[in-house]
Amino acid sequence: MSRYRRSRVEGLKECNSALGQLPRHVGKATLVRFGKKRLEPMKETAKANAPVEEGDLRDSIIVGTRQGSPGQRRKRFADKAAVEIYMGPSADGYPQAVPQEMGSVNNPPAGYMRKAWDEHHDQLLDGIAEDLSGQIAAAAKRVARRQARKG
Repeated sequence: MSRYRRSRVEGLKECNSALGQLPRHVGKATLVRFGKKRLEPMKETAKANAPVEEGDLRDSIIVGTRQGSPGQRRKRFADKAAVEIYMGPSADGYPQAVPQEMGSVNNPPAGYMRKAWDEHHDQLLDGIAEDLSGQIAAAAKRVARRQARKG
């Protein structure tokens, strides 16, 4: 039996429609801000679980729009309004990140990222559509205020 459970998120179709009504740069900024905020608790747990004696690993765990590991390329999306948010070690902590998480011939796994996921994945998805719709509504109000001042 799998230890993973399925999650169902409803309401994202409506959020996507509402995002389509915003200027693309505003929609992308809203999604990035929202995603970073959602991943912050997971990042803090990963930092708390990361081994201290392994170089800059603990301090290198970040939330951002670029993957931290060298040599990985960003995918180009057909939808120019799409965003990706990553949480994990930046390039500063990368050399020791995978061996610490997964283990190696000489060291047992430390599992700092997996512990953070296990602790926070439910919170990450719970209420995501409602929270995102609130952020989109706030962004739409800001856009309307700017347009009213201009015109």
